[in-house]
Amino acid sequence: MSLKQKALNGAKWSAISSVMTIGLGVLQLALLARIIDPNQFGLLTIALVILTLVDTLSDFGLSNSVIQRKSMSEVELSTLYWLNIIIGAVIFIIVYSSSQYISNLLHQPALNDLIEALSVAFIIIPQGQQFRALLQKELAFTQIGRTEVLAALSGFAVTLISAYFYPSALCAIWGYLTMVSVRMLLFCYYGREIYRPQFVFDLKSVRSNLRYGGYLTADSLINQLSMNMPTMLLSRLLGAIATGGYNLAYNLAVMPPAKINPILTRVLFPAFAQMQDDQPRLRHNFYKMLSIMSLLNFVALLGMIGVAHNLVLSIFGERWLFITPVLQVLCIAGIMRAINNPVGALVMAKGTVDISSKLNALRLVLSIPAVWLGAQWGGLMGATIGFTALQALTVLMNYFALIRPMLGASGKAYFASQWMPLRMALPTLWISYALGYALEEMMPVMAILTIQIAAGALVWGLMMLSSRDPLVLELKQIVRRKARPAVTLKSENTLV
Repeated sequence: MSLKQKALNGAKWSAISSVMTIGLGVLQLALLARIIDPNQFGLLTIALVILTLVDTLSDFGLSNSVIQRKSMSEVELSTLYWLNIIIGAVIFIIVYSSSQYISNLLHQPALNDLIEALSVAFIIIPQGQQFRALLQKELAFTQIGRTEVLAALSGFAVTLISAYFYPSALCAIWGYLTMVSVRMLLFCYYGREIYRPQFVFDLKSVRSNLRYGGYLTADSLINQLSMNMPTMLLSRLLGAIATGGYNLAYNLAVMPPAKINPILTRVLFPAFAQMQDDQPRLRHNFYKMLSIMSLLNFVALLGMIGVAHNLVLSIFGERWLFITPVLQVLCIAGIMRAINNPVGALVMAKGTVDISSKLNALRLVLSIPAVWLGAQWGGLMGATIGFTALQALTVLMNYFALIRPMLGASGKAYFASQWMPLRMALPTLWISYALGYALEEMMPVMAILTIQIAAGALVWGLMMLSSRDPLVLELKQIVRRKARPAVTLKSENTLV
């Protein structure tokens, strides 16, 4: 199977697992928002920020260094495996012992128990990370997709059962620990068919991996801190309920691009790594990937702006309606995030994570005054505007500091890769917003929301069908080729 075929097959399985994971995550948030007390829900969303940092620090970037390196010896692989375990254990001790300090820093004493429970994940996750990296390097996304879907279903089930008997923030933590445990066990099962760690440890052999992993972890950690800084600041400034409302909107508008984008970036990172020395080919494929991802992200996020009021009312209930304008502004931040996120695959493939780390450090420094001053000026909405403005600035920073040095001067191609998806998606915003305004109080909210979504999807579909853009034509040809065998077979069966 060619590299292109492997990438397409991997994208399919990544899409299945990502869509199911996103769907389960939104459903879980919606149910918990209705089941547990708003203050407890606010504590949960603050803990989820710490959960994100758990994933970021879980293997010190060593797994991605395995993918980035074209070949590695058994000694190097085994050393990295045991190093993952050691780092995880050390971080578990640090986080567990610092739980009280973190709780006091965020002015939320009840967070202590949640952080202590979450710290156990540092022991669990590293055991499967290298196996996942090896599967990803081999583009074995069928096994990865099945694993992530089964793990997500297990965590979802445990969360809801726990919430029924014990409606508190801890129920989601128990579900998360179940999910990472199932995921780790299945990655170990599939990964051991490729490689089994040996009882060897030679730190000198992995110095380059440590350097790469260190920069990558610093880059990811700083990036996550800058994205989640509003949660930490709002916890101190506005309390748990406002923070919980912000994070509900954030998880609808900003998190989906972070989950959807890996459908392609996880697949194309190893593919980019193999073409890292061919700049024209890499530039062409990067901008094509960026356009395809924006086609999906832009229509979803602009459409969400149009249906925001009815969406919040239908999913979370009337007590959370105050987040409607916050959600609409965060959809703009989600669009900026959707543009920024794919750059990570390019950075990892080219091995320039040190530059990305410095850029994200600057963004982290800027995020604190942006959100703080915004909150002082306009409360929750002011903080949201400050955060969104920073995401827009980051788009420009990423191009001039990362994309241009790696791919050459290509501003016109960069703009074109975003203009086409935006032009396709804008009618969806207009029609969904107009229908919501026209049908208000004429029928049940859920019915109006369904009509808005259906009309928006129809308009976008018509825009795609009528488009003469070369990339859209190429995508339509791929769809026709995939559909043709099924049509032919159906026709033959009919004749028989």
